Amino acid sequence: MPDAKKILDFIVIGAQKAGTTSLFEYLRRHPELCLPLDKEAPYFSHDQALTRGWDHYLEKTFGASDPRQKWGTITTHYMVGGVYDRSGTPRDVADGYTEYTVPLRIRKHLPEARLIALLRNPVDRAVSHHQMLRMNGQESRPFDEAVEALLLVESLEQSRKRPEEQTGYVTWGEYGRILTAYLEIFPRDQLMVAFTDELESEPERLMRRLHSFIGVSPDIVPDNLGTRYRERATARRLSRLNPSTLQSAVANNVAARTVWHELPPRARLRIERGFAHTAYRVNLWNQKSRATPSRPSPEMLQRLGEHYERDAAQLATILEIDRSAIPW
Repeated sequence: MPDAKKILDFIVIGAQKAGTTSLFEYLRRHPELCLPLDKEAPYFSHDQALTRGWDHYLEKTFGASDPRQKWGTITTHYMVGGVYDRSGTPRDVADGYTEYTVPLRIRKHLPEARLIALLRNPVDRAVSHHQMLRMNGQESRPFDEAVEALLLVESLEQSRKRPEEQTGYVTWGEYGRILTAYLEIFPRDQLMVAFTDELESEPERLMRRLHSFIGVSPDIVPDNLGTRYRERATARRLSRLNPSTLQSAVANNVAARTVWHELPPRARLRIERGFAHTAYRVNLWNQKSRATPSRPSPEMLQRLGEHYERDAAQLATILEIDRSAIPW
């Protein structure tokens, strides 16, 4: 790709279960922004993607995109405190990964990228994370039992060293620890931190701030603002009924992408709106829980809150804000 654009202008780095799906749907409405057709398009957190190379990733994800737009991605995999997918990497190499590995990889290719972290109360995030895996059939333990085991010192150390979905309920909410690595690698003015509370209570104000930070017109308000989107957290009634599969097929087809980007902007917008609405309704209908949610006890919620207190103080310090500005 000798004449192609070879950078991303911004990355939303997470956290998981913090509202990134809704944010993705809002940002993609801005005519000056270009995001992948499917939300999750990770690179720096997946060793196999790195093996295929940066040019391959950009061609696959943004091959027919308008280089005059600001390109960006949204993935929660960059906020787990390590490398999310270590497939094909020798164990001794993978054991050397730390909180610094992903931000260092990002800086190598995108030293001037704007980074955005969307953070949710970590106790609520842990409950939602556990519920998602339980409903998907990936977790059988009640919340209290699972978190009790993960709060052990040796479990915390292992989870931080090797991030995994089933062991990340606690450590994936240690935002101060994770963002400290980013801020030791990137200048403070390249990282914007927002909170899920803001997205829910003052979405227009937050979107204007986000647009300004990215470098596009802040006056364009998404027409879907306030709609709450969510990723599938359950099993599907019909396993083959998955709108994202169709979306990914289009995104991965060079010819389809070329035709898509030759359509007039108004036509693309109408199609995107129609597809997003239809996909959202289909996914809601198609959800089928495999297990009933496990209610956490007040005592466990308090223990988790106490666990995160030191991390919240660290987060306030690195962001240079008062502790009271963090909404938990």
